[in-house]
Amino acid sequence: MDPKLSDFGLMRMLGMEESKVYTDVRGTIGYMDPEYMSNAKLTSASDIYSFGIVILQLLSGQRVIELDLDARDQLTRKAKDVNMGKRPLTDFQDPKMKGNIVDVDFESILQIAVLCVASSSTGRPTIDLVFEELDKALKNTRLEMKARKEKSLFGASPSKSPERMSV
Repeated sequence: MDPKLSDFGLMRMLGMEESKVYTDVRGTIGYMDPEYMSNAKLTSASDIYSFGIVILQLLSGQRVIELDLDARDQLTRKAKDVNMGKRPLTDFQDPKMKGNIVDVDFESILQIAVLCVASSSTGRPTIDLVFEELDKALKNTRLEMKARKEKSLFGASPSKSPERMSV
């Protein structure tokens, strides 16, 4: 559960590099900003779009390698439906998480990812806002998971402190 992101420099390590040098923009189609397809301009909002796709994949468990334009559109549509309450949150959760999440934080991350994949760059958040929201969710999840762990260790009843538990 420790995701790693890499760029196309990884191709060299795997022996997949091409001998030609290209100066035009290259990228994996499923990650490319839809605006780029029409105006051929990349911006920081284009990077936010691609990052949003990565977040959606992490939340849903959909494999990166299988992503194409149709899969991307299905993924973003499903995320938007869940975000708007048209589908249950569980429809978007990676089954490997086995429900071991903090719903409010999952929803918060899903919401920021949906903003990142807005079809217009003007509707996308800045990376500062994305980081701030992800950081809030992480901190809250850590606190909640710690509380859940303590609750399971010491029992649900507040009257059962560690000193009073019979062994």
